[in-house]
Amino acid sequence: MREARLGWLSRARAGFMVCLLALSLSPMLCMPAAAIMKYGALQLSGNVEMQNLIRNSSVESFQAVQQRNTIRLRVDWDWLQNGQFLDTVNIPFIERSKLFLLFRPVYDSIYHIAPGDRQAGQTRYDDLVGGSLANVPGRTRTLLSNEVYPTTDWTVYNYGIREAYVDFKIKDAPVSFRMGRQQVIWGESDTFRLMDIWNPLDVTWHFQQESWDNIRIPLWLGKGLWDIGDVGPLSNTFLEVVYNPGDFHPGINAGFLPQPWALPFPNALRAGQVQLSPQNGTLDHPTLDNSGIWLNPVFDLEGTSLRRGDFNRNPGGASEVGTRFHAVTPQGLEFSLNYLYGRGRGVGASSPFALKIKRIYTPKDPYTESLHPTGHYQRDINNPNISLDPSNPNVKGVIPIIVDAEVMHPYMHIFGLTGNYFEGDYTAAVFRFETAYAMGEPFQTTDPSTLACITSTAQGKCWPRSHPLALGFSPLGYIQRDVWAGMVGFDRPTWIRFLNPKATWFLTGQFFWNYTTGGHVDWLRGNSGAGDYPYFGPVGRWLDGPFKGRIERQQLAGRLPAAGNGDNIRQWEHLITFGATSFYRGGTVVPFIADAWDPVNGNNEFLWNLDYYYTNNFIIGLQQKFYMTYGSKATSNDPWFVGGRFNRRDETGVKLTYQF
Repeated sequence: MREARLGWLSRARAGFMVCLLALSLSPMLCMPAAAIMKYGALQLSGNVEMQNLIRNSSVESFQAVQQRNTIRLRVDWDWLQNGQFLDTVNIPFIERSKLFLLFRPVYDSIYHIAPGDRQAGQTRYDDLVGGSLANVPGRTRTLLSNEVYPTTDWTVYNYGIREAYVDFKIKDAPVSFRMGRQQVIWGESDTFRLMDIWNPLDVTWHFQQESWDNIRIPLWLGKGLWDIGDVGPLSNTFLEVVYNPGDFHPGINAGFLPQPWALPFPNALRAGQVQLSPQNGTLDHPTLDNSGIWLNPVFDLEGTSLRRGDFNRNPGGASEVGTRFHAVTPQGLEFSLNYLYGRGRGVGASSPFALKIKRIYTPKDPYTESLHPTGHYQRDINNPNISLDPSNPNVKGVIPIIVDAEVMHPYMHIFGLTGNYFEGDYTAAVFRFETAYAMGEPFQTTDPSTLACITSTAQGKCWPRSHPLALGFSPLGYIQRDVWAGMVGFDRPTWIRFLNPKATWFLTGQFFWNYTTGGHVDWLRGNSGAGDYPYFGPVGRWLDGPFKGRIERQQLAGRLPAAGNGDNIRQWEHLITFGATSFYRGGTVVPFIADAWDPVNGNNEFLWNLDYYYTNNFIIGLQQKFYMTYGSKATSNDPWFVGGRFNRRDETGVKLTYQF
């Protein structure tokens, strides 16, 4: 995948010195070269990779965020050829077959090192609330709601077995199949996905800063391909059908702070949050003392999460199907018509899931029982007065409030068209295009008709908004909208002789758009906002109770007009990317630069990579990424996650790879 960032030369120089220091300490520089191992029809290959990342948002600040060690072992076994299995057993109806296995155990020692500095989020408030790895109880990391993963053991993604499938071709028929855990790759776009959405993305790996092959989550799928041949004027036609019998995963597997490379804010569904309802007095007996009610939301997600829905992962609850027709016209236009029917797929800049709040209530009846607070909360973290005296206006008792909600992973129809065309007369370039239309993408919304009311008990009365006893409403509701996204791009090798007199530069560029249908788009909110005032207020601290010592940012809720989460959806979103690469010294030195510009939200990402092939098998990679928000220091909630959300996450990296 092509990444990007923008920054200053002084940062790049500082990061470059860090990379050189890491290289000088690496024992892998002394490793000998090796060759691919072949034993007849069996072939073994792979690599060992170490990647160190240091976040350097300024020349003076350095923060270790990754020390990832990866082993890949690939097995290719042509076990059936010419109808014979292992050259001994005749297999009827099968012409040839191949077994493919890919093992990928991963260990990131940053979770053992557990640096004590706070992980950088989207704002300094996110840093305070998110905290550091060292301060997480039991040194665990909370990736998703209700899901806690230990970090004191080796971290293995995909259970070590990343891919495992069998290819086989039917004898005397133009039909072939692939069955097993695999990646299915559709589309023409790079960096950002439109139709390449069969496999979810594991952005906990390094968000979208690495190749799709690294961060796609393989699924247990069945794929069939009918090689049709020529159909009238069309050549190279084939029909592909993909079926998922129930191995559903949402489109994005995301982490939250304090995980170093995660979404740049804490989990929005975490326990221990503090909200101030502007309703005066108690929930059922308002007064005029302007005191307000301090609430501790307790989320009951009914067994759902950002990974799980209210359905079984089987053919009845989570099966998915898709097909594509591919052909080439006599003029050289290669195209495909695509269709997918599945759950939880985010097309373009949209999200694959959203939270649906059903009801909000206090767990006890204030008429018959006292509402004991979860604990006491100091509203100003900088105020030294922490007396629990009820007369202290800076300290409040926070009562629990139950939020019944469900993370929605709706089924949706997705239609797509992709293609490429080589124009050799005037431009000598390959032009690419891709478009997708998704029906029923999930969104959060501040539409008043979708908001759930707050009641005193689970069976309490939902008063009209104008009633003096109305307790307020949820800040967000749930709605579905259609989304249309697309891309046009080009690829072209070009001589730039003053930069490289011996080899061409490969240039590539793309223009993306994302259009959300329907009216009142200003009501829509994304799922990834750091939030704006008044929804988020000052930062305080829990003084006692189960969350003692935890820092939380006060949130406003209740009777005020719903403020959402600050992550506004725009009807049109755009993104422009550009990349260039070449090679020097006989292909041993390979530079790469890239840029991604979001003109709507005013931010940018720029990067450079430099790979040095010390031998054919040992590669030293240096990388630097910069992020920028233009015009002001205000938070930029860009849906593409290029420069705005990561504007405090400039990064220096070194990668050492030994392949065999």
